[in-house]
Amino acid sequence: MRHQSYIFVLGCMIFMFSTFSSPLKAQTKPNVSNISQERKKEIDSIIQAFAAVNKFNGTALVHYQNKTIFEKSYGWQNAEKKIPNQDKSVYQIASLTKSFTALTIVKLSEEGKLSFKDPISKFIPDYPRGKEITIEHLLTHSSGIYEALRNKEYFRLLHTGETITQSKELSFFKNEPLDFEPGTQFSYTNSGYILLGIIIEKVTGLSYEDAVRKIILNPLKMTHTGFDYLALKSPYKTVPYSYISKTKQDKTEIWNPTLTGPAGQIYSTAEDLYKYYKGLRDYTIVSKESFKKATTPYLSGYAYGWFVDDLYGKKLINHGGNIEGSTSYFAMLPDEDLCIILLNNITSKKLEKAGNTILAAILRQPYTLPQPKKEVTLSTDLFKKYVGNYALSDDHIVHILNENGQLFIQNDNDPKVRMLAEKKDVFFLQDDDMEISFTFKKGEKDVIMIKKGLSSKTAEKL
Repeated sequence: MRHQSYIFVLGCMIFMFSTFSSPLKAQTKPNVSNISQERKKEIDSIIQAFAAVNKFNGTALVHYQNKTIFEKSYGWQNAEKKIPNQDKSVYQIASLTKSFTALTIVKLSEEGKLSFKDPISKFIPDYPRGKEITIEHLLTHSSGIYEALRNKEYFRLLHTGETITQSKELSFFKNEPLDFEPGTQFSYTNSGYILLGIIIEKVTGLSYEDAVRKIILNPLKMTHTGFDYLALKSPYKTVPYSYISKTKQDKTEIWNPTLTGPAGQIYSTAEDLYKYYKGLRDYTIVSKESFKKATTPYLSGYAYGWFVDDLYGKKLINHGGNIEGSTSYFAMLPDEDLCIILLNNITSKKLEKAGNTILAAILRQPYTLPQPKKEVTLSTDLFKKYVGNYALSDDHIVHILNENGQLFIQNDNDPKVRMLAEKKDVFFLQDDDMEISFTFKKGEKDVIMIKKGLSSKTAEKL
């Protein structure tokens, strides 16, 4: 899309009004203060629209052209104790951690301690096919290494506080066959960044955490950023929720930091991430040349720990993070000196959308706001095909019921909840983020899919 710079247009107006005299008193310089206030109101209205559909509960910070133009918090840090989110609130940043891991690797490359083309066998000698997989493949998700999250035991342990050894963690993916030949495709995988953490430790002689502190956090004075959210003691620590509204709050467990590690264990604040942005912008940690290489896409728009896109003709460097109960989005347009930082303590798949809507508003591009889901009326004749029992597992049955022309869902022996039709074969629940959809194929069993937060489960009709 063609980029239309509001600041450029405004600058031209100021130039014309100050250069050419006019007898018309109405032709005065624009009030920059009013423009700034209008922009703040617009950003606030965008976030309020996402909050209204229960997709924003956290802190937002916007930097534009050498100053913070917006910083505000929304919703609850701790709903049970009625503690609101605030500028100092601490959030898990999930996969945004990958940018820190990658930046540490880039710094070590600058120091001549490793090369992006080094095979990982140089640092992890016994890794299968390690001579064919390079550090660059790990950085760019092009290694073909099996995703650890696909392992059921790994996923189960994520929801525990059990300390997992490095060798145990590697066992979840190390001996699985590659999904494709290294360097030929893109496939996002946390496993590759777990390996990068091991390489950082081998090269520096430090723990992953201490290496990142030494190379990034300490130089940038990011004093409210750390690694073990489970152990964190802070009055500003946010409680993670899978869903939150004015009438309902569903708390969720903190993911096991010994498993998320270099792929997703960091926690931070909006103010600390603002320091991170300035450190990247000013080349405090790595040189301009190194940062340019780190933000040059390798395959499918992914560079070294960053997604890189074109937005209105400008280079957009960004990364998000999404785990149960915590979401982050960090986006920067270097040519505009524009940065968006969004942190939430809810599971939200809309945070990137919220951030890009704010970017559109600042750059004076069209955008749309989210709307609450609306119930549509379906013919009750359709209900017959939905009704029945569906087996999520041997001991977990979902019941779909038709009572007096209304559909209900019931998990095992839990209370039944009314289903509202969004469209044919797709339903939602009032004051909940659950989505229920049905698939019917001739000659095959009917299937129900239940989505809630990051979880997605399918079941066949009995």
